[in-house]
Amino acid sequence: MRKMICIAVLVGMAFSSVYSQDAPSANAAPAWFLDEIATLTAGTGRWITDNAEYRNDTEPYEAYATEWKSAFDGMSMSGRLYGMIDGKEVAEFWQFRQYWHPGEKKAVVEQFGWGGTVGIGHSWRDGEETKSDQSFFATDGSTNRTGHISSFPDVDTHITASFDIVDGEWRPRRVYTWLRDENPD
Repeated sequence: MRKMICIAVLVGMAFSSVYSQDAPSANAAPAWFLDEIATLTAGTGRWITDNAEYRNDTEPYEAYATEWKSAFDGMSMSGRLYGMIDGKEVAEFWQFRQYWHPGEKKAVVEQFGWGGTVGIGHSWRDGEETKSDQSFFATDGSTNRTGHISSFPDVDTHITASFDIVDGEWRPRRVYTWLRDENPD
């Protein structure tokens, strides 16, 4: 019995030290990161963007959608990106995970896609924008770097711009305006 009480006390101490929120730590996620998770995951967590500007024979998707879900009391989020035709999901392309790494004191962005491609990098706040820099690794051994800059003109609009990063230079690719979707099918 004494052994069980000692174990219970030790487990309780471990949980209280891990989950203590009495004072913010220098390793804690910053407000901008938590606010971005709260904004992206609010309501349905679904955002849709028109793809008319980039649509072609090999990219037939009329729109793209992302769906975000927060976890661990808004401290991290997971998501996915998929293509839509006639208002219906037809293909999922990416799964995402974003979290604050307390040891590195950085926001980590991870992506997992078709064919085993993995992207990993960090995001940070620059004024009113969030920037990210990710390295992508494919199973054929190829790698590339991609950057993103995103902003929220209002709580229902999210603008993202993507870039190829080559020799430190950010080369523009695409810009999308995502609108919050509160009425998914």
